[in-house]
Order: sequence, then C-alpha cells, then structure tokens
Amino acid sequence: MDDELLRRLRAEQARALLYDADPQHAVMLACDLLVAGVDSDAVVALAAESARTLPAHHANRRLAAVTAELGLPEPELPTAVALVAADTCERILDHSIPAEVGTHRLYVVGHEGSPLDDLLPTVAALAAHLEDDLDGRADDDLQTRLAALARTILNRMTAGNSA
Repeated sequence: MDDELLRRLRAEQARALLYDADPQHAVMLACDLLVAGVDSDAVVALAAESARTLPAHHANRRLAAVTAELGLPEPELPTAVALVAADTCERILDHSIPAEVGTHRLYVVGHEGSPLDDLLPTVAALAAHLEDDLDGRADDDLQTRLAALARTILNRMTAGNSA
C-alpha cells in the first residue's frame, strides 16, 4: 500500500475514533485499496457497500474490520486529532469540502488531547463569524482566513514532526 493510501486510511480510522467515519470516503477508500491490490475480505466487503446509503455506524464497523485485518492499531487520541485536523486542512486547501463544512470540522483542534488546542479560539471566532455575520455562507474573506488557518495548522504539524 502506498503512503497516500495509508494516510487516507489512517485519517478515516481517526475520524471513526473521534466521531464517525465518512461513509462515502470509506467506501471510495476501500475501492482505491482494491485497485492498489489490497484485496482482503474486509476491504472487499467495504468496497461492495453503497457510498450513498451506508449508515455511519456500519461504515465505522466495516472500517474497523479493514484496519484490524491490515494490522493497523487504533491511533492514540492526540494522533487521531492531528490526523483529522491535517486531513480537514488538506481538504479545505484543495477545495474538496466547502469552507462552511471545513470551518466546523476544524473544531477537532479543541478535542481532548489535541496538540493544537490553543487554536480553538481562532476556529470558534471563524465559526461565529460564519454563522452570526454571514448567515452560514462563507464569503471570500472567510475563505481566505480559513485557508490561512489551515496552512498554519499544517505548518505547525510539519514542524512538530520534524522536531
């Protein structure tokens, strides 16, 4: 399995630990694993699910079976927070999630055990601005500020990994 697939798998595993796996991402990940030659029973079972109708709790269970079959241990809480935060930031920066969704997903930085908890007031201020001043619809300024925060988070995580 290449590094990108492993990163995606670990991020989805962390998301399932903290909240719920994203059923669509989990199914698509399983399909990509199959294409890459990872054809275990659990991967096949998850890939065979409907990305549109798979309930989150079933996605969690299927994903747990995949990670168990592949021998991936559950990440510790600070690691799970970092994985979900990094994945969210990457999705914000590549515009694969709307700014409105990304803003709220970054609340993960305030999760217990987060190495990024000092950024929670910044996330909360952006979310309050989004909801209170912009009626839930991001404008260009909020998108710019959110992208800057995403880059800050990724840079801090990269600096922390190289230390």
